[in-house]
Amino acid sequence: MNTSTQPYHNSAMEISDPSRPSPDGDDTWTKGEQQPRKFNDVAFGLLFYLHLIGMVACAGVYAPQMFTNIAANMDNDGGERELLDSSSMSGNNHGLVTSRLMSWVVGASQQIFGGLSSTSLLSNRALEEENDANDGTNDFNDLLLLLSISAIVACVISSLALTVMISHAKGMIMCSLVFNILASLVFMIGAFFVSPFGAIMGIFMVAFNAYFAYVVWGRIPFAACNLATATSAVKANLGLSFVAYSSLITMFCWSAFWLVSAVPTIYITSGCDAQAGACENEANGLVVFLLLVSFYWTYQVIQNTVHVTVAGVVGTWWYVPIEASSFCSRSIGDSYFRSLTYSFGSICLGSLIVAIVESLVTMVRNLRESGDGGSVFLCIAECLLALLRDIIEYFNSWAFTYVGVYGYSFIEAGKNVMSLFKTRGWTTIITDTLAQSVLSLVSVGVGLITGITSLIISYTHGMVFGDELGASAAAFFIGFTTGLVLTSTLLSLVSAAVNTVIVCYADAPAEFRVNHPKLSDDMHAGWAAAWPEQFR
Repeated sequence: MNTSTQPYHNSAMEISDPSRPSPDGDDTWTKGEQQPRKFNDVAFGLLFYLHLIGMVACAGVYAPQMFTNIAANMDNDGGERELLDSSSMSGNNHGLVTSRLMSWVVGASQQIFGGLSSTSLLSNRALEEENDANDGTNDFNDLLLLLSISAIVACVISSLALTVMISHAKGMIMCSLVFNILASLVFMIGAFFVSPFGAIMGIFMVAFNAYFAYVVWGRIPFAACNLATATSAVKANLGLSFVAYSSLITMFCWSAFWLVSAVPTIYITSGCDAQAGACENEANGLVVFLLLVSFYWTYQVIQNTVHVTVAGVVGTWWYVPIEASSFCSRSIGDSYFRSLTYSFGSICLGSLIVAIVESLVTMVRNLRESGDGGSVFLCIAECLLALLRDIIEYFNSWAFTYVGVYGYSFIEAGKNVMSLFKTRGWTTIITDTLAQSVLSLVSVGVGLITGITSLIISYTHGMVFGDELGASAAAFFIGFTTGLVLTSTLLSLVSAAVNTVIVCYADAPAEFRVNHPKLSDDMHAGWAAAWPEQFR
């Protein structure tokens, strides 16, 4: 929450006495308080920066060595192929999952650094010859045109979706539930003509979606009012979209840099040589694990920085709406600054926990897929780790919301927010994910629209991406992916805002009633209808 103008915040906090029961008749609870500006969880912030320095050092030391080795053996057409084969076919148990990971990262490096690979050069030459045969229709300009139009369509439709959500959130949720049933019904009918097993799966999907709709139908008012309130807050501060889209660009740049650092590190430390077509040693499991932690940690930090920023802006909109009611409101810059400074250590701490578990999931999955034995136990381990990851991410989503609104440290925020929900009797309420399901469906829907748009443009302009079927699939995939990614990025703001709305409504309902009376009345009615026992 914006703390640049402390008098505003103090006056807002005086609206509701923490020792007084809520206007909804709940028991007393300890209200969150705006924390003084200080750096929290500093050690983890410093550790994150040290890890980035380490990745830069790996890139600086190992990348030139790998590129020199590959460039010196560019005339050996089979060297790199043999290297990949020998790595992927290795059956040494002491290699852990690293032989498969080595194959994956080297393959990824060939796509990014194709100019240094003889095999990539051959494939590029073949592609150029095919392009000449197709009168040059398959070129970069076509791809750029599809990406540009898909991006414009996605931005327009997703922006309209935000407007519709405010006044028609209930209808959108109903449509999403019905759409899931119809989509599974279409799948079932199509599966009948393919295989009996597919038909059985289709029947199961129809039954599950129908039962799910039946169970959650009574909670639609609850999800609708949360969605409408969160969307109102985001739309009032739509400059948050720049934060979201810049994070998307940052993630892409980080992924590219990580490959520049990780691939050469594994290549050189394993003693790989393009001319020999083999590696002297199996890739070190600890090195691979640390590289995976690095990738997931940074990814989580970028993602959670956006989450904390949104929580701060929505918190300001909740308490002091005058400071958070314009496209580029002051609260956006203040919240973003605090996420990158005072709360950055807390973000790094929570993100590191998820990154470690995610890395373990990846390594266990690759071990299981390598087929070296013990696949049943590895499958169980993977499921347990994935469950642990989901639990941690669930906890983090609420903890980061409290960090963004009040500025607590990560551990303190997690304890306080869970204590708040327990005291309020809302531990069941916070498990409802109906609003998030609608956001996911909207993202897929926009992706389908942009995919079809891209397909039409490709057909009308005579674009060729391989054979006729491949051209259609490629054009649709380009449009679908662009629309899905851009819409998901924008709606992730709403998802984070939904969590913030629930936290703030649990902690400060009186402030909401004063600052946003119409939305407050809708929230009260929707929550009371869906959760009459928990919401008294």
